[in-house]
Amino acid sequence: MKLAIYGAGGHAKVVVELAKQLGYQTICLFDERWQELGETEGCQVIGGWTEMLNFFTTNTDYDVHVAIGNNSTRFSRLQQLLQLGLKLPILIHPKAHVCASARLGEGSVVMANSTISVGASLGIGNIINHNSSVDHDAQLGDCVHVCPGVHLAGEVSVGDESMLGIGCCVIQGIVIKERVLVGAGAVVVKDVKSAEKVFGNPAKTP
Repeated sequence: MKLAIYGAGGHAKVVVELAKQLGYQTICLFDERWQELGETEGCQVIGGWTEMLNFFTTNTDYDVHVAIGNNSTRFSRLQQLLQLGLKLPILIHPKAHVCASARLGEGSVVMANSTISVGASLGIGNIINHNSSVDHDAQLGDCVHVCPGVHLAGEVSVGDESMLGIGCCVIQGIVIKERVLVGAGAVVVKDVKSAEKVFGNPAKTP
């Protein structure tokens, strides 16, 4: 199996390690800093975005993944790749648990020791980081970033491009709108409006 990854930073390092565990034997990376990076986790960084698009004109047997932590950038790149009809697999760590009734969008990644529970639905390009849980019937939009140690109770809804900071918790049924930032360790006990930033316990706008 072959995989091309856009992004060569910290998140990409974790994706490379996961891809190897999933059986990808050939992995190459693309990043705008490719000339200074050279390689990441033993894989060559061979160009930027333009070079990546050219790469797929002749390398049609590669899967592709966008390993960019920034939600809006990841969303933009994913949309362009989807329009090209490229294959964006869902990467699930062997030690993650995803229930059979959960639905994950293309280009999503689920890291080790995370759980996606029954009836959960995730859009494209979600990052479910290490040791996180998304409980029953939760609804996540496109390109949501769930940082390590986050716990979402049942029936929580999270809008597109929201960032849930490391170790935060969200109680059952809460609605978090689009492009929200929830700070590290926050406890969200009421709904959050679009583009708000909330911190603390209980979480609120500073």
